[in-house]
Amino acid sequence: MTDTLGWKIEGHSFRDGSLLADWEKIYQDSTWHWQYDTHEMTFAIYKHDGQYWKLYHARFVQPGADEYSYGFGGQSCRMVEVEYTRRARSTHSHMLMEKGHRQWIRTYEYDPAIMTVITAGEENGKYGAPYTEIRKKQWA
Repeated sequence: MTDTLGWKIEGHSFRDGSLLADWEKIYQDSTWHWQYDTHEMTFAIYKHDGQYWKLYHARFVQPGADEYSYGFGGQSCRMVEVEYTRRARSTHSHMLMEKGHRQWIRTYEYDPAIMTVITAGEENGKYGAPYTEIRKKQWA
């Protein structure tokens, strides 16, 4: 069982043999977020093999260039869409989320005390449960 799929050929095919061109894009974030003083990132959610996957997209300007270059993050992560049932800290982004806000989170970040599942993949032997409850960390 896996929660990630790595690239075989970046931007083209994955290690499971699937092609990005065959994945169905169901959501595209419209915000570019500045990262590490070198590039910006956004993401899209795709449906593939009965699951929902997040792919990061990066853009950056190479030294001496006057146009953006684009690429992808290192792998895709299996996701579930949730809605917050009360104001709470996101288990995914650590941002403060208001009641009713929706967010795509990793399948293992689900916390039934603060959210309900809106969209999840299929349960099967290849990937296991569509989501699992987050393991609570004890902070010192």
